[in-house]
Amino acid sequence: MDFDDLMNQPGDRLPLLTRGEAEALVRLLAQLDGADEDVQRAGLEMQARIAMRLPAA
Repeated sequence: MDFDDLMNQPGDRLPLLTRGEAEALVRLLAQLDGADEDVQRAGLEMQARIAMRLPAA
């Protein structure tokens, strides 16, 4: 699976996550230690993208 292609698909950005859901996903992605390298890299990229969109608390 090409995670970069999935994350870079064009289209409208949809507000699909609540702040709590986004924060939970960021924390979950931080726990991908046992995953293979491609999954870890994709998880870190997704974590960074979501974290940048979260408003400061």
